[in-house]
Amino acid sequence: MELEQRLEKLINYLTDYIYTVTIKDGVAVNTFHGPGCVSVTGYTSDDYRKDPELWYRMVHSKDRQKVLEQAKLALSGLEVEPLEHRIIHSDGSVRWVKNKIVVTKDESGSPIAYDGLINDITKLKKAEFAAKIRSRQLKQADKMASLGILVSGIAHEINNPNNFILLNAQLFSKIWRDATPVLDEYYKENGDFVIAGMLYSRSKDKISQSIEGILAGSERIKNITKSLTEYAKADSGNLNEQVDINKVVEIAILITGNLIRKSTANFKVYYGKNLPLIKGNAQQIEQVVINLITNACQSLRKDSDEIKVSTYFNEERRKVRIKIEDQGSGIEERDLKYILDPFFTTKRNMGGTGLGLSVSYNIIKSHNGSLILKSEPGTGTMARASFPVSIDENFI
Repeated sequence: MELEQRLEKLINYLTDYIYTVTIKDGVAVNTFHGPGCVSVTGYTSDDYRKDPELWYRMVHSKDRQKVLEQAKLALSGLEVEPLEHRIIHSDGSVRWVKNKIVVTKDESGSPIAYDGLINDITKLKKAEFAAKIRSRQLKQADKMASLGILVSGIAHEINNPNNFILLNAQLFSKIWRDATPVLDEYYKENGDFVIAGMLYSRSKDKISQSIEGILAGSERIKNITKSLTEYAKADSGNLNEQVDINKVVEIAILITGNLIRKSTANFKVYYGKNLPLIKGNAQQIEQVVINLITNACQSLRKDSDEIKVSTYFNEERRKVRIKIEDQGSGIEERDLKYILDPFFTTKRNMGGTGLGLSVSYNIIKSHNGSLILKSEPGTGTMARASFPVSIDENFI
């Protein structure tokens, strides 16, 4: 009797509860769940007795197959490795358990029962998950810091020759403007003549357009490198900057411009007028917009699919909003509820880490904002980020 009590205490220490399955001819004929089950699952021993399928239904849908396979091995009398899986508590929350099975056999070696030793490992899993997130975030931060240094260096190297091009293009533009009246006068008095291998009458407009194109292209390079340099700067973490949402979106579009042009010929942007400034961190919000635009581009199936970006002010709720809509492949309903979870991604085969939306969501939350995602498979996705405006905020 004393030995039995010691064993019971030992088992209670090592497990949260025990269940026993009685086997006859390789088939489960009876299952008993110990009284400790209520603290882990929320269900009592009577609940399991009255509903023989409850043990299976409470298993998380994504883990049911491996739990069934574990049970089949035990029923056949084989040794079974411990299994970690999720269950749905009676209150609807998700718990993690470790299920260790010990098989009992008769003298002939046939299985007559097995005992399941259940440990609630929810806290352990949460700690492991948090540690993994911190590790991934540190690696990502280190990668972004290295990328920032690289981008700044490349932008500087591009700026040097581009400044030379821009200065000379401006000089030639002035020369051409000064020379054109003289050339026009010569053309009137002497007729057409050849310049740059073409007749002056035909080349005049083309030369003007070429010079303007060089100037515009050089200015664009200048703006892009400036935006990249600003984006690559170390984030101060300050959330008290006065942020112009339209400017943030404009810079994000400039940075993602190449991806946008490769992805769609139907990109539209609508900037709201007189948007109030918000308090926050422009660089962090740029990261959010870049991520949302990138996701929209990657979801498109053909270049005629539309992406529409719009900013506006909801005066009633006093929120500045950025809305990004695409006509891409959309997100399955089963995935939509997990889409903001760290490391969840539908683009694993494309190198997706599942951090982009999670990081964006946390940035928006740190600004006391909200992110709403709506999607229909085959139709497209709408992402809307909202940022609150304080009552004393001035309009620009």
